[in-house]
Amino acid sequence: MSLTSKAQAYDVLVKELFVLLDKTETTDEGFAHRPVKIYCTREQDRLQLNQILVQLKHTLEDWG
Repeated sequence: MSLTSKAQAYDVLVKELFVLLDKTETTDEGFAHRPVKIYCTREQDRLQLNQILVQLKHTLEDWG
């Protein structure tokens, strides 16, 4: 696989990841929630993961 096609594959996969993570549904009671979540039991890891996801999303939006 060439570097370009590998980069394009990563781009598609990351976009699909954010589609799943950004999906919201409404409960029967009318509350919106996100059915797909990533959990970290350590606060420091959660903060780092959140920072990475934010940077990934910004990179996708910048290069759209």
